[in-house]
Amino acid sequence: MNAFASDPSDFILFHRLRNARVGLDRAATLGEGLAAAQWSRDQRVGSGLIDYDMPGHHTLSLYLRGGETCFRLGHRDLRGGAGKFCVLPDRHRSRWSMNEDVRFLHLYIAPRRLAREAVMRLDREPRELELRDRTYIRDPFLEQACRALLAADWGVPAGRLAASGAAEAVLHHLLARDTGRSGEAAGSGGLAPAVRRRVRDYIDAHLDEALTLDELAGVAALSTYHFARMFRVSFGEPPHAWVLGRRLAHARALLARSRDDLAGVASRCGFGNASHLSRAFLRATGLTPGRYRAAARGRGVTL
Repeated sequence: MNAFASDPSDFILFHRLRNARVGLDRAATLGEGLAAAQWSRDQRVGSGLIDYDMPGHHTLSLYLRGGETCFRLGHRDLRGGAGKFCVLPDRHRSRWSMNEDVRFLHLYIAPRRLAREAVMRLDREPRELELRDRTYIRDPFLEQACRALLAADWGVPAGRLAASGAAEAVLHHLLARDTGRSGEAAGSGGLAPAVRRRVRDYIDAHLDEALTLDELAGVAALSTYHFARMFRVSFGEPPHAWVLGRRLAHARALLARSRDDLAGVASRCGFGNASHLSRAFLRATGLTPGRYRAAARGRGVTL
């Protein structure tokens, strides 16, 4: 596997599940060395055993539905079920019995990505880091972060950034818990003025693209962890919420001044399709894009 695999298909377990006839609902790249996939297994394919044999990457698994009769061989006293997690390290070996309808989320993490975050966030030697093997645990923070990841639309740029932020939260939580080190206290300072301008200008120039926290942190020359903290201090919102505001502002300007149809406006603002833009626009302004355009052109609405 590539040291910084990012596409879901770069990860071994992704292929292993496809070969085991597990249905793929959706998948997405969420940053350098991070990818997510949502799976469904139909019991009509019959009971089966799935082997996890040193895949070379870390995997976080969350059961979304079913799994109460699923178990890990050698751990029959532990059963799956909605809201339960498994943490499978890169050198993990196990065999799992799956014999019912099951839906679950996988977050794939390249080892080099976890090691890089250990250095940047914890000032920790990566060779000291060993992610602990966990079977069917509950963790309220992980569940909340994964629910935010699942709620995002991975197929459009605006949703991909929200999903990326949720995946980063999962990654940092795993680091803090499984290295025995508490997270750093949030600093009071934000981004330097020149960095704020650089990040803001970059976002405005790439609103039609699927931005990730990794990408924006690279523009600021910071780790993703420090960038996310300092961005919120500087802009008053997490990156995905602030970027959504910029996308909506750009949409308002285009609706008032351009001849683009709604699909064209959506594409230029990173919403993927007209329906996604309409829902976000209505929530933010109380108007549909069509009514806003008519008002802006016919009554001189100030933008």
